[in-house]
Amino acid sequence: MRLSAEPLSVFSEPASGWITNIQRFSLHDGPGIRSVVFLKGCQMRCRWCANPEGLNAGSEVLFHAGRCLHCGTCAQHCPEGVHRWVDNVHRLDRSRQCQGCRECEARCPAAALTVTGEKLTAEAVFHRVMADETWFRQSGGVTLSGGEVCMQPEFASQLIQLIGAEDIHTAMETAGYASWRAVQQVASACDLILYDLKCADDKQHQRYTGVSNKIIVRNLERLLQGDRPIVIRIPVIPHFNDAPDQADKLLMLIHSLTQHRPAFKYIELLPYHRFGTGKYALLNKAYEWNESTACVDNFLQRAHQYDLPVKVSGALVG
Repeated sequence: MRLSAEPLSVFSEPASGWITNIQRFSLHDGPGIRSVVFLKGCQMRCRWCANPEGLNAGSEVLFHAGRCLHCGTCAQHCPEGVHRWVDNVHRLDRSRQCQGCRECEARCPAAALTVTGEKLTAEAVFHRVMADETWFRQSGGVTLSGGEVCMQPEFASQLIQLIGAEDIHTAMETAGYASWRAVQQVASACDLILYDLKCADDKQHQRYTGVSNKIIVRNLERLLQGDRPIVIRIPVIPHFNDAPDQADKLLMLIHSLTQHRPAFKYIELLPYHRFGTGKYALLNKAYEWNESTACVDNFLQRAHQYDLPVKVSGALVG
């Protein structure tokens, strides 16, 4: 990951970044009615991820195979050879990088193709977000989510500063797996930090997310020393962190980190769901976490024992 520069108050250069989409009228990513900008790219590979289209930077093709007419139109107009027409059958070559021209999406007569991933300047995203200003200005704001926001610190911090200059509440959602400079740059620009914490056991964390939790915990500890309000979000995942011992370890860690830290506000539990599984098929990927409903009761009981404020979110998270 590229290290970020120091936070900018006056932009020396306009920053561009990759996003997947802007979700409007969200009620679960910060206070009030919000627009959520999803940034593209993440170093973690959580097996239950509900947004696989947000893992890799760049453009990708979502292919609805059941709709395809095998007409060959997309192959005729794809400049990169991502789409191929072999023996009158459409083939998708994912070894080739989609450049995001969207010719295939525009020309497909069956709407079988969707291109996700768009590179835009912070100013361009700002103008898109502000189209819904009427809805979120009085009772909400804008949240940057991902992917991982801190993979694109210059872009994220510039976008937050543009929105904040309009006196609109801003929030960032991060898993904290990034350099401290990147985390600090984005966090120092926003009004609220939504910080995902998944597991206290480092071996367990590495096994199921692909990365160590040591940087994540260290970055959270440093953020808690500041004055930005922090909500710690726990995705409650069956057979990963919802067992009594894992829940106890995680809440014990949170208790030790947050004692006498006024920046900490509360814990938000995000119950597991499988709503994102269909996206894996569209990307020709296998979904690895076909599990049952998670148990939030272990977290609720132990949060009470540690005297930690906690609530269960209405937004189910994978």
